[in-house]
Amino acid sequence: MKDEVAGRPPEHKSLKQIAIDELRRRIFTRELGPGTRVDQVAIAKEMGMSRIPVREAISALVVEGMLEMKPRRGTFVVPLRKSDIADHYWVMAMISTRTIERAAEHITPEAIAQLESLADGMEAAVTHEGRERLNFEFHSIINHSADSRRLLSVLRGLGRPIPLRYYESHGKFAKQADREHREMIAALKSGDSERAAAVMANHFDNGVQDSIAVLEDQGFWEDSED
Repeated sequence: MKDEVAGRPPEHKSLKQIAIDELRRRIFTRELGPGTRVDQVAIAKEMGMSRIPVREAISALVVEGMLEMKPRRGTFVVPLRKSDIADHYWVMAMISTRTIERAAEHITPEAIAQLESLADGMEAAVTHEGRERLNFEFHSIINHSADSRRLLSVLRGLGRPIPLRYYESHGKFAKQADREHREMIAALKSGDSERAAAVMANHFDNGVQDSIAVLEDQGFWEDSED
């Protein structure tokens, strides 16, 4: 389960993917602030690679809506609003509730045991990074248990635009997330797809509040209207 759904980067990233990840990081840390022109040549030099993978990375982020190409002017960072984060989570929630409904029909006892072990690990985690990795692996097991290639494909795409550390499981929502994980496991154990979907929907509702709070604490929306 070493893929984007699990929140784990591939063991061998392409130069394009490395450039995408770095540009996303700079955008979310505001090293590249809203409206900033993206200097393709300078970034390629800073990253020690040719312009080709950087150009490909920029094109990918344009498709995602993170960057905007303006004719004869260049490429610029698109201002990211709180409503953009909320909309992203809404779409993730819609797909994830369907996924856990399917998982309730197909999940194995072995997968349930893995979920329980991961939940234990998250509750005992002492760092955000460790907790986040376990959290994504937890959701990955549910996603794979749905036995749907199409749902997995969509979730992989949705998991890329927002860096790992901005998803749920931070701060005041951590304990709530722990309870929701346990409720998901209980619903999956009993095969209660309706209950599992309801818990997952609530999980994402809390997750979007958490992600917005994390970004807000870091001053992401300072000097902006949203």
